Amino acid sequence: MSINKLPRSRSIRSDAGFTILEILILLTLIGIFSAIAAPSWLMFINNHRLKQSLDRAYWGMEVAQSNAKRDKTSWQASFKQVEENIQLAIHKSDISPAKVPANEWKSLEYQIRINPNDTTLRKVNENTNQVVTKDGTVWRAMFNYRGCPVYNKTDECGLTSLQAKGNLTISHPNLPKGDRCVIISTLLGHTRTSERQKKANQYGRFCY
Repeated sequence: MSINKLPRSRSIRSDAGFTILEILILLTLIGIFSAIAAPSWLMFINNHRLKQSLDRAYWGMEVAQSNAKRDKTSWQASFKQVEENIQLAIHKSDISPAKVPANEWKSLEYQIRINPNDTTLRKVNENTNQVVTKDGTVWRAMFNYRGCPVYNKTDECGLTSLQAKGNLTISHPNLPKGDRCVIISTLLGHTRTSERQKKANQYGRFCY
């Protein structure tokens, strides 16, 4: 018998997969990271929706103004709140918002809302397109044949009420100070966008 026997090698155990403890630790870490990241991600998504809606509202006013110049007749951009959506339609002012075909009303981003306390566009009766102080369901930006904002469709540039100017302010319920607005700032039809300011202006509005 040989005295130079090599020692029997020890068997090495290979662990496949994870233990229950390791899985629990991994799930805990994922939960922590998700809790940290989720609010920031939701804020980013909501801000994106608000920005997309602002761009679409601005585009709507620009198209209405352009169409008015092209056709030499008044056009308007009409906005209304339908549950969780703002809807936009661009049409001739001779057509009341109620008579605009349903497929021509386009929804802005989900959960974006019109802020009635900061919006100064004229509010009109949906059936008559006439300005009303109560019970109006549609906000409008109307432009005459030369592209100037007007109170009545037959008004000339500069010979109209200053109320022809105005702004549409939109918001998201989870962004309490994130309001954005489209502003018709002159009677010649200059339009711009802005966001909520830290201080209210002389009229008590924050988006100007």
